[in-house]
Amino acid sequence: MEALWNCGESSVRDILKAFPVNKNISYSAVITVTNRLVNKGFLKRKKVRKSYFYTPIYDKEQFFEFVSKKVMEGASELSPHSVMAHFMDYMAQMNLDTLEYFSKLIESKRQNKSQK
Repeated sequence: MEALWNCGESSVRDILKAFPVNKNISYSAVITVTNRLVNKGFLKRKKVRKSYFYTPIYDKEQFFEFVSKKVMEGASELSPHSVMAHFMDYMAQMNLDTLEYFSKLIESKRQNKSQK
């Protein structure tokens, strides 16, 4: 995804060139991953002569928003209290500005909920 966000529409060869040489990623691995991302609705694919070209459907921010939401939904089905406790433990390791941001966000959500 990173290669496509940086380069825009790209072939498998173009995507492969975006990886460092020492990563040793095969052409078939890139094909497999890009096809899975097409099937999941993250990439568009078009055929030009003998090659397929891939384009991201979502920009980077939209993609991370979608993925993080799905991760949280899945994890919350197991134990919402545990998920939030671990999330807050992780956030506590961040700087004070980050903690303050989340504190205000929680308070805002609390106020919105009480007004309904």
